[in-house]
Amino acid sequence: MTMKQREEVDQSETPQLCKAGCGFFGNPKTQNYCSICFKVVLQKETSKQTVISVNVVDTIPLKDHRSVEVKTKNRCHVCNKRVGLIGFGCRCGQSFCGLHRMPEEHACKFDFKAAGRAVLEKENPVCVADKLETRI
Repeated sequence: MTMKQREEVDQSETPQLCKAGCGFFGNPKTQNYCSICFKVVLQKETSKQTVISVNVVDTIPLKDHRSVEVKTKNRCHVCNKRVGLIGFGCRCGQSFCGLHRMPEEHACKFDFKAAGRAVLEKENPVCVADKLETRI
């Protein structure tokens, strides 16, 4: 091996630091970023590519919208009682306290019969035998 070939091998084997300067080692497969910084770069690129048109009249301040979601997540949808960490989730997508957890108690709008029929159709396909014993 020549001296130049040894230098090339040494440089390719030595790990490079992340481009973002976070202190971790980068990878050539991830454009010399570490895995964490590469994910951030990908998220920024996809957010730049995604363009959403929104009317100014219809916009709701994002801060207020998030605070409403957090408050309703831990409370019963019917009586607004705190349900703690777990709560009882229903198929309709709401969480309820122990008194209102049953579908009859909170006037659930989820169609259980249709969901059951769909499961039965999926699990039990139609089996039809030939009516003629001998076919040509």
